[in-house]
Amino acid sequence: MTENEAFGEGGHISNQLPFTDEVSHAFLERIPGGLFRYHADEDAVIDFVSNDLLALFGCDTYEQFCELTNNTFWGMVHPDDLALVKSEIETQIEHSQTDRVTYRLNRFDDAVVWVDDCGRLVVDEEGVAWFYVTLIDVTEKVLTCQQLERVHERLEILTALSNDVVFDIECATGNAEVFGDFEGRFGREPEQTDFVVHRRCHQPCTLTIQTHSLDSLTKSLSADSLVDFELSTPDEQGNPIWFRYQSVVLYDEQGKPYRHVGRLLDTHEMALRESQFRLKAERDALTGIFNRAAAMDRIDTALATTKRPCTLVLIDVDDFKHINDTYGHPEGDRVLKELAHFLAQLMRKEDVVARFGGDEFLIFAEGLGPGEALDRILGHLVRTPFASQRANDMQDATQERTRLTPAPTISIGAVCFVHAPSTFEEFYSAADEVLYAAKHAGKAQFKLEIIEGEGA
Repeated sequence: MTENEAFGEGGHISNQLPFTDEVSHAFLERIPGGLFRYHADEDAVIDFVSNDLLALFGCDTYEQFCELTNNTFWGMVHPDDLALVKSEIETQIEHSQTDRVTYRLNRFDDAVVWVDDCGRLVVDEEGVAWFYVTLIDVTEKVLTCQQLERVHERLEILTALSNDVVFDIECATGNAEVFGDFEGRFGREPEQTDFVVHRRCHQPCTLTIQTHSLDSLTKSLSADSLVDFELSTPDEQGNPIWFRYQSVVLYDEQGKPYRHVGRLLDTHEMALRESQFRLKAERDALTGIFNRAAAMDRIDTALATTKRPCTLVLIDVDDFKHINDTYGHPEGDRVLKELAHFLAQLMRKEDVVARFGGDEFLIFAEGLGPGEALDRILGHLVRTPFASQRANDMQDATQERTRLTPAPTISIGAVCFVHAPSTFEEFYSAADEVLYAAKHAGKAQFKLEIIEGEGA
C-alpha cells in the first residue's frame, strides 16, 4: 500500500468510496487533517480512514488504530468527552445534515490533542447512511482559548477580591466595558467623565458604557474559600517585606477544589506608614513612651487572657508644680523625659511603660509576682534617676539655694495581683489607693500591696 492510499475495513481500501481512482486518492491524502467515514448507526463502525488521521492518533499502522478505537467512531473520542459529543451530534442532525463538534482524541500515549470534527450525513444509493468526516487539529487554538478564559476568570476574581473597578475603552467605537461594583463603591451609575479624566487626543469621545457585575462571582467566594490577611517575608538581608495575601479556592459541583487563584499585593510602604502612624498615635508626644489610651488598651488585652500574676505600678513626681513654678516649664519637661527614659530602661521590653497624664506614670508587668524581683524593681524606682544629684546636694547645704536644675523625688503605689483581675479599672483603682497612701505618708517612698484576687 502506497503513502497515497487510504485504509478501509480490514485494512483494505473500501470499494464503496465515491472516489476510487488514483488521482482522487492522492487528492484526499493531501487535504490537511484527517478524513474518515463511518456507518451512521449505533455501532458507528469506521469504513475508511486517511493516513493523516492515523498520524493524529499517533498510530503507525491501521491495525494499531483498530486496536485503539475498536474501529468505531465512538472509540476515537476521549472517554471524558464522549457523552457530550453524542448529545451534540444528535441535536445538530435533527436540524441539519451536518454537524460540528470539538473534542479530544483517544490516543495511545494519552497526549492531549483537540480536533474540530466537521461531519456530513449522506445516504447512498442503497439506502445506507454514512457520516463523512474531516478532522482538523486545533489543539493550539483550544489551549490558547483556555488560557484566555483562565486569564479572564483570574482578572475577574482578582477584581472582586480587591473591590477595584476596571474599565476597557475601545477608542474606535467608544465602547467602554466596566468590570466591578462601580455603583456599590460610588453610589451612582458610571459616567464618561469617570474614565476619560485626562484627554490624550483631540478626537471627539462619546462612550457607550456597559457594566459587568461581579456579584455572582463575589457570592461564590464564601468564607470557606477566601483568605485575606497581611504578612511579611524576609528579604536577602532578613528585613521584613510586607504584603497582602489574597486567595480563593474554586470548587466543582462535587465540592472538590479545582482552582486556587490569588495574589500578593505590595503593601510594604503602606504598612510602614501605618506602623509609623500607629506608633505615633500610641506614644506620648513629650516622652516617647506609651500614652494613656494605648496603655489601657494593652493592659485590658493582657488581662483578658493571662493566668499569671501581674503588677501595676503608679508613679507620681513629688511637688511637680513647684518645679514648673521655680525652674520653668522647659525644666519640668526635661524631668518628665528623663524619668520616662529611666523607667523604660529599667523594665522589660514586653512591659507597658506609659505616661498616664501630667506627672503621673504607669508600669504594667505581666508575670511579675511577689518576691525579690518585684522588691528590687521598686527599690530602683524610688531612687529615680535624680538620686546622685540629690546625694551631691547633701554635701553642700548651700546647694539648695543655688541649684540650677531640679532633682525631684517620686511616690510609688504598687499592687501585685497573684490572680489578675478581669479589668484595668479594678487594677488601677487598687493601685491609686496605694499611691495615695504613699504620698500621705510623706512622699519619696513606695508602698506595695499583694492581693490574691479571684483565683485564691
